[in-house]
Order: sequence, then C-alpha cells, then structure tokens
Amino acid sequence: MNKVDISVNSLLKSSDDGHTYRVLWMSADRQYTYLFDITSMSMPVSLPYGELKQRIENGYFSVQADDPYVIPITEESLSSKERMVRDNIWSFMKGVVTNEPDIYLKKHRGTIMATVMSETGKDLKNLHRYLKIYWQRGKTKNAFIPDYRSRGGKGQDHTASERKRGRPPKYGGVGINIDDATKAIFEKAIRKYYHNREGHTLQYAYERMLAEHYVKYVPQEDGKLKAELISEDEYPTIRQFRYWYNKKHGTKEKIISRKGEAKFNLDYRAVTGKADHGLMGPGARYEIDATIGDIYLVSRFNRADIIGRPVLYFVLDAFSRMVAGMYVGLEGPSWPGIMMAIANAMSDKVKYCAEYGIEITEDEWPCRGAPSMIRGDRGELESKAADTLVNALNVRVENAPPYRADMKGIVEQHFNTIDGIGIAPLPGHFKPDMSERGGRDYRLDAKLDIHQLTEILIRSVLTHNNHHLLESYERTEGMIADGVVPIPLELWNWGISHLSGALRVFPEDTVKLALMPADTASVTAKGIRFKNMYYLCERAASEQWFEKARAKGSWKVNISYDPRNMSTIYVREPDGTVDMCWLSGWQEKYVGKCLYEINHLRETEKAMQRGNAPKEMASKAELSAAIDGIIAEAEEMSRQTVVPKSKVERIGNIRENRRREKESRRQTEAFTLAEDESPQPEPVQPESPDDSEPISPTLAMLKQMLEERLNEQ
Repeated sequence: MNKVDISVNSLLKSSDDGHTYRVLWMSADRQYTYLFDITSMSMPVSLPYGELKQRIENGYFSVQADDPYVIPITEESLSSKERMVRDNIWSFMKGVVTNEPDIYLKKHRGTIMATVMSETGKDLKNLHRYLKIYWQRGKTKNAFIPDYRSRGGKGQDHTASERKRGRPPKYGGVGINIDDATKAIFEKAIRKYYHNREGHTLQYAYERMLAEHYVKYVPQEDGKLKAELISEDEYPTIRQFRYWYNKKHGTKEKIISRKGEAKFNLDYRAVTGKADHGLMGPGARYEIDATIGDIYLVSRFNRADIIGRPVLYFVLDAFSRMVAGMYVGLEGPSWPGIMMAIANAMSDKVKYCAEYGIEITEDEWPCRGAPSMIRGDRGELESKAADTLVNALNVRVENAPPYRADMKGIVEQHFNTIDGIGIAPLPGHFKPDMSERGGRDYRLDAKLDIHQLTEILIRSVLTHNNHHLLESYERTEGMIADGVVPIPLELWNWGISHLSGALRVFPEDTVKLALMPADTASVTAKGIRFKNMYYLCERAASEQWFEKARAKGSWKVNISYDPRNMSTIYVREPDGTVDMCWLSGWQEKYVGKCLYEINHLRETEKAMQRGNAPKEMASKAELSAAIDGIIAEAEEMSRQTVVPKSKVERIGNIRENRRREKESRRQTEAFTLAEDESPQPEPVQPESPDDSEPISPTLAMLKQMLEERLNEQ
C-alpha cells in the first residue's frame, strides 16, 4: 500500500511471533479495531487504530498482499452435499457473525452463543469452531464449505464386506451392507416413486422398492404364488434408505424434482437481497446499471468495419456519487458484462488506468474493495451466477422492483452526465435525426475503436470523480462544519475518515476468479482449445498434456476467462489451484482483443468466404472441363497408335521407356544461356534401313549412343 491504509479483511504479519492477524472490524470513527490471530486461532483482541498504524509504520506489522485463506470457489464447482452443509451452518451462524462488534466482546459473545445453543441444540465447542473458521477464511459464507478433499475417509463410500458396517440398530431391523447393486436399486426407486410430481413420501418409495426387489414367491395350497418379504437381515432398512438419500441428494435437487424449478426459484430459493443496508458511508451501497452507448465504433482488425454501439456499465457509490467501477463491452447487458464492472470496482485503479496509457495516483481514484451491498436491475443480478458474488465475497445483492428505475436514480442520472461530457462530441455519435428522411447517417462517421472509447470514458470518469460539483447533494451537518465541498472524491474521503467507510479488501486475483465467467475447454494435440482458439501453459507442457491428447484423445478442463481480453484464460484444477494459459504464438492476431471483436472478425471472414464461393465454384467448373478435354485428347491419341502392343509388351519395358523419355526431355528442357550466332553445319540425315524413309533425329541420336557403347566394349 502506498499509504498506511488498513481495511477490513487485511492480513498483517507480525515480525515478533511470526503470526498472521486478520483485521475483523473497525469502528466508524476509526478509534479502534479488532484483530484475529489466524495462526493460533485465539479469540479477537482490540487494538486502537492509531496504535495499529504506528505498529505498521514501525515494521512490527507488515501488510500481506496475498490471502491464502480466501479461495475463489464458484457455485458450479461445489457438490450438492457441500452446498447443503455450507447453507445449513450459515442458517444459524449468520446472525452470530454479523452481530458486530458485540461478537468480539466476551461479555456479549456468551449471551449470543447461549441464544443460538437454545435455538439449535448445538454445543458451545462447535459454535466457537465455526466462528473461528469464519474469521480465519475471510468472513464469507463459503468459509463453511467442508474440507472434504483434505479429510480422510469422512463422507466417502466404503467397500462392502462380509461384516455388517455401521452402528447396531436400537429397535430391530438389522439391514445389509450397501453395495453398488443396492445403490442402483435405491436410485431406481427414488426416480420412480419420489422424484416426481405425485407427492409421495420417502416411506412410500421405500415400501414400493421392497415390494419390487426384496420379496420371494411362496407356493400356496391352491397352486397360486404368494409374495412374501424376505428375511429382515437380507434387505435394507428405512434408516439406511433415508441415510443414502440424504447423502446423495440435496434439498435443492429434491424440491426441483418434486415441485419444479420455477416453484423452487419462487418459493424456496435463498433470498439474497432486501437485507438491511448497514451503516451509511462509502461502500455501504453500490448501484450498477448498463446502457447502450450512443456511438458507433470500428473494428481494431479492420478500421473500415463498423461494429455497432457499445454497452456501458457503471458502478456508483450511493454515498459519495463516486464512479467506483466501469466496463465498456460489446455484448448486450449480461452477467459477463456486469461481472467485469463489479470486478473493476473492487480492483486497483492505478493498474487499470495504466492499461490505457493513463497515469494516476491512488488518491485520484481510491475505490478498491468489496462493498456491503450492490443494487442493480432484475435480470443480471437475479441470475444464479450472482450466487458466487454473495457466497464467495459476502456482498449482499438487492434488485430494484420492475419499472422502478428511480430506485437506482444515482447511476441512472450518471448516464446522462457521461453522455454529455464524454460521448456527445465524439465522431460516430448517434443523434435523434438519424432516422429522419434525408438525415445524415452518423454511422459512417465512426472512427473510434473500443479501446480508444474506454480511454476517453476513463478520463471522463476521473473528471467527474475529482472535479464535478454535485449541486443537488444534501450535505450533513458534519460535512458543513468541516467545509466539505460536494465533489465525489471529497465526499468519499470524508466518509472514509468519519463514517463506516471501510471496504473489505480481497486479493485482486481472488475477486477476478470469483467473478469471471466459467466454462470448459478441450485439451487437444494443438493446445487447449476454447472458442476455436488455442492456448498453452506451463503445467500442460511439464505434464505433456498435448502429447497425451494426440495419443489418447482430447479431454475437458474447467476454465475461467476475461471476455475483455482473450489473450489468457485460467485452468481451474479440482484442488483449487489455477494455471494461467496464453494464446499460442501462431494466433497472435487475437492478442489483446476482446471476445466480441474476435467473433466479429470471424463473421467477416465467413462473409468473405461466402462472397468468394460463386467465383471459386465457377473456377473449379472450368478446371474440370479443361481436365476432361485433356483426357479426351489423350484417349483419342491412344486409339490412333500405329503399332499396337500387347499388355505384356506395354508393362515389360517400363524402365527402358522411362530412360528414353528422360533422355528426350533433357534435350528439350536444357537451358540455353546465349544463342551461338556462328554458322552451324547442316545436320546429316541418317538413312533409314530401307532407304525409303528418313530416321527421326531422336532415333538417330539413340542409335549413335548404342554404337558408341558397343565400340567401347
């Protein structure tokens, strides 16, 4: 950090005992903080904010840039069991961990824990363990994901054997060891009798399963067969059946299969929005929205190609009106676009501006970190992809009701401002009279590409943040007393100093990986193929992925990617590690290009191919006709052969025929550097054997060569 500026979630390494401490909370007036020793896992301690800054300046504490305890985990990578365990713990721990700062005080913590124990029946030891895990892993809901990958055999299936596994039954019903065949019967019964819209109970499904698979037929006196249940030590118990079901199928899957996905999303899905805003201040609430920019752009591949109008995303802080983040894209409003804007709002702006050749200091655009809440439109933030934002980064999501744009008035108004100062003067700006008869087609004025427009909008945002006076902003008494000018940057800085403006900081890579779109790519002999582009990485080279793909066939890997720049993608391994992959050298034309530009180039190339197809077909038709003519001429010449030969004669002298043909072609194909102008003697025409017909020059030459060889012998 350029300044000694500590935020919630910052990691501090002690030079004294080598322990690492996490900043859990900071008072609104910046008087004191709470630190948690994630090395010893002891309870939080209070430390005055001024003393904490002094210890950092003196070198007692060093700020850690990387956070190894915060792992970017997407919802898609979790099993239903992992989600069920996490959500179950969160249901009773949410009220505990968010009760700040009381939860950090021993006298209040006991009361909070006693309430949870009486409501849930959980013991104090486990509640303390959950609490410390939450603090250690970055204060997110995903902290409660069970570490199945690092735990011995817990949660894993065991091999069946002769001896009955599990604890002995208390009230009868011995049961059997559950093997693969039994599991297949369980699954069939669940699909047939429980995962449907009939509303049957799990008990009913169990009974139907017994009737179909665990009965024997006993002959009766009247000659008929009677179905009887086999011995109780030969079929599974209802307890085993229920245990297997709860282990295999989560609550969400059960509800969707029995009531439908629409009903689940309406009545049963977790509610992520409409929560209390918390204390007002910078970062308490961000507003985000997208609009189609009133300007036409050109392609960076070929500037004669017009690629249409961009989509503009802006994230504004509701307290200060600071533009906290932005994104200029080319695809319609969607999760990938809103994700890039949110990631930008949480990232380092100095680095971001440098990508577009703009040098700033951190003081000019200090917005960095995760807000408490984000408010947006119904749609993108209502998608399931937003669950990662909630669970991995602990950001509350609130959606404005339909037809209530006034609930996002701050960001809506900003679009009018940015259009007036940033877009209106630009070439290619769309104007209302364009559709009128005789009106000028402003699309033909397009001169800027997406990279250049982004640079212009960044400069417009910096002007807004640092110099725009908010005439209608209602200052508080404290702001008036301190002489705060209602400029976004001044409001932001005042709020950080006097209110609850403590954004939670996560490592930049963690934020990006949590928000980037996820997909699958194929490992092939040419590279890791994604959207018809090929990538390389160090792991693939060291582990010989491409050689294996050529020998055994391709396979799929999970990846994340940034649609703004397809130069790199990221392969996500099951153990949580991430490998960066870069474009293969022979595809350098895609380096630095966004996904939309690449797709536009490919569409242009396809149109070129379609336009050339008639000419190519005509040329091929002419070629075929010419070849057919040459073949017909050759066949006619073969029929006019003066001395026909048998098949044996034709194939018996191929080598000699080839030699004579080569000698003849050497004479006709020999290079002549300059013509000899001296008189040449007239060639002597050899006589034919019967003196009636002259011999050809070629035959005469061959005859002379034969005579010379005979003389040499």
